[in-house]
Formats: sequence, structure tokens, C-alpha cells
Amino acid sequence: MDPMTQGQLKEWFVLLAMFSLFGWVAYLGASMVRRKQRSDMQKALLEKFSSAHDFAEFMQSPAGQKYVLNFTDEVTGPINSITNAIKVGIVLLFAGAALVASGQRHNIWLLDTMGMFSTCVGAGFLISAAISYLLYRRMKSAEIRSAGKD
Repeated sequence: MDPMTQGQLKEWFVLLAMFSLFGWVAYLGASMVRRKQRSDMQKALLEKFSSAHDFAEFMQSPAGQKYVLNFTDEVTGPINSITNAIKVGIVLLFAGAALVASGQRHNIWLLDTMGMFSTCVGAGFLISAAISYLLYRRMKSAEIRSAGKD
């Protein structure tokens, strides 16, 4: 491969990496804004009720039941959280490894640094998921033992 083509390939790769990073940051920002808006809306709705009796009547209505179902969709169980952490960890680990490899191949220190950072964060997610799973399993077995004593 001639040097001109190799230089153009580096430029296109860096440009693609920058656009990908920008897209990821935009997605995270939009998700954060959407979550904040939903939280504010739910808080405003809860503040509308003057008493517990009004809130209980609302919860008996079809609209109240739909509201509770939306709440439970957001609050997931520990296994779902652990699974999501594993997914994110694997993606970050492999993306980081790819960035490190391409950064070293093309002698681009920024890609190499971003890759190392991504790899470390991915490994952190995987370690966190493993510890969470072990704690969950230990709590579940303690719960089963205590239920057997009753």
C-alpha cells in the first residue's frame, strides 16, 4: 500500500471514530434529558394528590394501573441490571481492544488512549456485574434459608 493511501485511510478512520463518539454522546444526552422529563412529569403528577385517599382512588382506576405499569417497567429486577452491565461491559471491552489495536497499528495515540480507557471501563462493568451476581445469589440463598425456618 502506498503512503498516500495509508494516510487517507488513517484520516477516514479517525473521522469515523469521531463521528461515532459524537453520536454516542448525543444518544446519552438525549436519554438523560428524556429520563429527567419523565421523572419531572411523574413528580408533578404525584404532587397533584392532596391526600392518600385521592391517590388510592387514582390507583384503582385504569389510568392509575397504567401509571404503575410504567413505573415497574423502569424499575427492573437485579438480574436485568446484572445482564445489562454484562452487555455494556462486553461491548466496551471489545470496542476498547479494537481502538487499542488500530491506534497502535496507525500510531495514533488518541485512539490508543481511548481504547485503553474503554477497555478498563468495560472490565470494570464486568467485575461489577460479577460481584453483584455473587451478592444477589448470597442474599437469595439467605432468604431461602430464613423462609425455611418459618
